[in-house]
Amino acid sequence: MEKQSTQTILFPYDFSKESDSALEYLRSYSGKYEFNLKFLNILDSGTRKYMAENHISKAGLEQTISQMAFDFQTKYGMHSSYLIKNAPIRRIRKISLEEDVTFTMIGVTEPKRSSASIMKVVSTSPVPVFVIQEGVTFQAYNKIVFPLTDAINNRQKAGWALRIAKKCNSTIQIFSMRPDSLNSKDKEFRQFRVIDSVERFFTKNGVKCEIEIAKGAYKDFADDILKYADDISANLLVIMIEPRKLFKPINPYDFKLIFNPSKIPIFCVNHRDLFVGGGFQ
Repeated sequence: MEKQSTQTILFPYDFSKESDSALEYLRSYSGKYEFNLKFLNILDSGTRKYMAENHISKAGLEQTISQMAFDFQTKYGMHSSYLIKNAPIRRIRKISLEEDVTFTMIGVTEPKRSSASIMKVVSTSPVPVFVIQEGVTFQAYNKIVFPLTDAINNRQKAGWALRIAKKCNSTIQIFSMRPDSLNSKDKEFRQFRVIDSVERFFTKNGVKCEIEIAKGAYKDFADDILKYADDISANLLVIMIEPRKLFKPINPYDFKLIFNPSKIPIFCVNHRDLFVGGGFQ
């Protein structure tokens, strides 16, 4: 993709309380980091409800969204534009690719079903998805938790973690599952090598990092990650979304991390397209 001097965030907005909450987060975020912003409104049920309750036509909707973009640019000094699409939620992933954005930032509340459309957006997006739970306020990313599983491609999200850490002067907290929990000497040895290579990658690129090994069993790793993140007051988790399985658009392990009780923001990288969007420069 073509390099951009300033990166672009796609921000889906549908007048829901989740979107409003994420917009407040984004306003604080904009004061710290330089980017372009593209508001996206899709004519979903949330938007149609807003239009009906406020007696707004499609022309009025466009005027409202365009005014939001103008106000954001005027107040925060960031180039802002907008896009309105008559499309289902799942089209957000295609729009993110068409619009050549760096990542998508979405506001969410935990859905009743892991098969909800918004989860399909997260699990199949060609660009990373920055997930902000409702009610979260922005905090500088001083400590970024980098979970390290035994998945073959898991460490490749390091490129994104590096970009964020360098931009924010953060410390990367590498948190690995126990190598001896893998029930194989070959896997155990490989995990130690992965830990070492990831540490060298961050150190070589001028980012401070610390290493912690989980104490729990293999099956408890997601819970261990969240406990560790709470213990160190982490501000962000960078995870790689595991491949979805038939009838399960998102892995239960990823779902648990995304909707963590402490509402720590999650930067989700899809293993299919690790560097689409170009990352942070």
